[in-house]
Amino acid sequence: MAALWCTAAMGALAGCSTSTHATVPADFCKVPVPKAALSPLMPHNGSVKQTYYAFEGQPGAGCTLSVGGHKVLYIDIQRYDRAPDPADWKPKATPHKYAAERAVSFPGHAAIGSDGAVVRATCTSGNAYMVFGIYFFGDRVEHTPTGYKKLQRFVNDFVPRETKKFHCTD
Repeated sequence: MAALWCTAAMGALAGCSTSTHATVPADFCKVPVPKAALSPLMPHNGSVKQTYYAFEGQPGAGCTLSVGGHKVLYIDIQRYDRAPDPADWKPKATPHKYAAERAVSFPGHAAIGSDGAVVRATCTSGNAYMVFGIYFFGDRVEHTPTGYKKLQRFVNDFVPRETKKFHCTD
């Protein structure tokens, strides 16, 4: 009992808080994601919660990552089994701050900004493709001309894993 009281007293004197350290999940949206890709997007403190729901009638899913009760990342994923329509990527970038068409590590196109991205990944077989709507929220968003880099790092790691899960790529 004395040890418990001492621990509580030391915590009060040191000014420690009751918030928990946010643990970077090993998986997000039912695929493994490297800690180095996901951790720059997450606040340091708070409990981590994920939601995943598969779409009905259309191959795809929606995923949310929240920390401390605040949404940090939302991703909308859809797979289409047809040739993609031609796209002008400049208008796709406009909803996100500092967005522009950016080179990605997988076959496809992406407009990535500091607070979100629109991605079209090309499937390896047939005329199929996948579309990702990625929305990034919270105090880890950097609204600067180089703020897109942390989201691009995540996109380059995450999208190929999801395309494999949806049997779009090998």
